[in-house]
Amino acid sequence: MEKKEKGRSIYYIMRVLHRDIGFITLGLTLVYALSGVILVYRNTNFLMSEKTTVKQLKQDMSAKDLSEQLLIRNFQILKEEGDMIYFKEGSYNTTTGEATISRKEYPDILNKLVNFHKITGNNKWSFFSTIYGILLLFLAVSSLFMYKFRSKKSKRGIALTGLGIALTIAFLLLM
Repeated sequence: MEKKEKGRSIYYIMRVLHRDIGFITLGLTLVYALSGVILVYRNTNFLMSEKTTVKQLKQDMSAKDLSEQLLIRNFQILKEEGDMIYFKEGSYNTTTGEATISRKEYPDILNKLVNFHKITGNNKWSFFSTIYGILLLFLAVSSLFMYKFRSKKSKRGIALTGLGIALTIAFLLLM
């Protein structure tokens, strides 16, 4: 057993860090878990309600310009009749420039949770998600230091880690 200054071993230091970082990340983990469960059912409209918005755009826009202005993913024109353009989530009046968009959305607080879960690299909060990911990685690795290596509990921990890795690989292969 390798001792550190003042009799503090690597096992002691890792347990203290694991405990403290675990408490820090607890709230974030609960939010990520909740938003992750909600996202699993996003295609079922679970907890969603219809929300209609009206936007004033330029008049006589082409379908391509309309797509760029509305920023709707997988934008698709359904039909054009007179001065109306109908698309998957609404309509656009070429004469008045008024676009009506109806889509299913989560209530505001749930929408924030879900968007927090879907942060990308160009978001101003991406550093926060990166730090959170690094803290979770530390928690996973530091758990191996809860008990001295080669002890019965350490061997059990390593076996369970192997099982977790095997289950993940099996899950990925079955997807």
